[in-house]
Amino acid sequence: MRADLHVHSVYSDGSYTPEALAALAKGKGVELISLTDHDNFAGDARKRKAFESVGIRYVTGVEISAYENKTKVHVTGYGYDATSPLCLAYQKERIALADERLFDVLNRLKKYKNISLSEQSVRAELKEDNIPVHTMHVVLALLKAGYFSSVKEAFHECFMPHLPTYSYVGRPTPAQAIEMIHSLGGVACVAHPGRISLPFEEREKLLFSLKELGIDGIECVYSTHTQEQTEYFKALAEQWNLLKTGGSDFHNDFGKRVIGLPLFEPDQRLLEAVHVREERGKR
Repeated sequence: MRADLHVHSVYSDGSYTPEALAALAKGKGVELISLTDHDNFAGDARKRKAFESVGIRYVTGVEISAYENKTKVHVTGYGYDATSPLCLAYQKERIALADERLFDVLNRLKKYKNISLSEQSVRAELKEDNIPVHTMHVVLALLKAGYFSSVKEAFHECFMPHLPTYSYVGRPTPAQAIEMIHSLGGVACVAHPGRISLPFEEREKLLFSLKELGIDGIECVYSTHTQEQTEYFKALAEQWNLLKTGGSDFHNDFGKRVIGLPLFEPDQRLLEAVHVREERGKR
């Protein structure tokens, strides 16, 4: 079964609606998918309907933007209960914290870059209601205001973690992200471990600490992982008895990532963990 378990839509910083992504994924031969929008639990029913209407199995998903001592360690969650009152409470919390972070970012842009950007101009970039503001929404507002000429330039000038305009307000730790996903009955996986910006030994220690915290899986197959990294993370998952996930991290057309690539075929253990077996039985 060809799968892509890491895709973003207009429910966070992606450019495609669930319906457009469903058509795109169908054309690429994807058979199982998860939309893992950043810090967003909303829109699950619409997403599921969009993919199942074209014959693609769908897994509930999210990507929590977590940080460990200012190091980005994103955590994906799969197969959780998106309809529970607790999930709705988490959604409200994510939105409130994103709002606090937005105010901090706007103040930092003014203080350190002399950039005056209104809250309204940023919110105008949100394509759905009831979702958290994302850095990409700020970037798009900056481009429209003429401060930068490209997404890449804006990110490198303002939103790299070492810059004074970067905000850590409201960012959960990996431990908090894992607990959040587990409390909803889902499985938690470390996303794109090859992108964790630490020396090899420090990264391995961090991954081991995540295992001790109860992480369920590792995203072994990923767009920017080298073959060597892919094999290394697969071996690590085997050694630690963790699930092996994979995905494209597709957002839009102006990047190099392609939905459904690299090729990832989940094993039976992962399928059962994210309840695909149950869904197949209902079809």
